[in-house]
Amino acid sequence: MTASMLALTSSAIAFVVLLLVVAWLLWHGRDVPVWLVCVVTLLLGAFTIVCVVLLMLPLLRLLEMAVVMWTLVFA
Repeated sequence: MTASMLALTSSAIAFVVLLLVVAWLLWHGRDVPVWLVCVVTLLLGAFTIVCVVLLMLPLLRLLEMAVVMWTLVFA
């Protein structure tokens, strides 16, 4: 397992655990601390950015190949 896969998996597990904690607190009618909302929001943002970057990398490589092919054909 590479370091990036380990980091992504551990952040996903931490995010799910924090979401379960927030859901449990809300289910039992307790207030959710502001720091917990901030941490969950930051983890969600970081996880979303990482997933978008990982999904965009193959598309960027295809775009790069298309530009190279275009320049080779019309140069």
